[in-house]
Amino acid sequence: MLTERDMTIAEWIGRQGAVRAEHVMTRFSIGRTATYRRLHELVDFGLIRRHRLLYNDGGLLTATAEGLRCAGLDRLAPARISLALVPHMIASAALAAQVEPRLDEQTLLSDREHRAAENAAGEPIASAIIGRQGDGREGLHRPDFALVSREGQHVTAVELELTLKNRTRLERILRGYLRNQNVSIVRYHAAPPIADAVQRAARAVGADAILELAPLPAARTSTIRRRS
Repeated sequence: MLTERDMTIAEWIGRQGAVRAEHVMTRFSIGRTATYRRLHELVDFGLIRRHRLLYNDGGLLTATAEGLRCAGLDRLAPARISLALVPHMIASAALAAQVEPRLDEQTLLSDREHRAAENAAGEPIASAIIGRQGDGREGLHRPDFALVSREGQHVTAVELELTLKNRTRLERILRGYLRNQNVSIVRYHAAPPIADAVQRAARAVGADAILELAPLPAARTSTIRRRS
């Protein structure tokens, strides 16, 4: 029988899109055995799905359509796994798992939640405004996360930068964040060489005052074992 805790885990997986077992362990401060048991139960009930990427690898976990419905996340679609995006998916889940437990007066919206919120609002929340589309709508670059205060008065765009963008693209994105008056801070999580490039681009466009640099989330490894 599923517990309230199990449903909270299913909801978190649905919000993030794709996670690994160790991310659940970190986010909810529960041990390995309890994590495996809860995830196996959620798989058995059809609320989450396990995607095996490599032999003997724990792979990724996503919420099914039924899991999203049960978690009240009907506005979100089941996440699609793209091998090219797996490293970014894993890093994003690791960041959310580490950051969320420390939050008090703020809410961390995943890219999926942020997109849905902006679509519902009909205007940018934490996205960089980078021009106009052919239909006249604003062209947007969405960050990996939006960190929003409870009152909605302070918005931080959170970028997880694993690969180096060229300087022109970085400058265009940072100018776009300056155009969005909702955004008070742009936080880039990046390795030192990439962080240096971001800082240079921020200086070039006058975005120094809103830029914060932070390290990448710490990596952990784990697997989900099959029950015999």
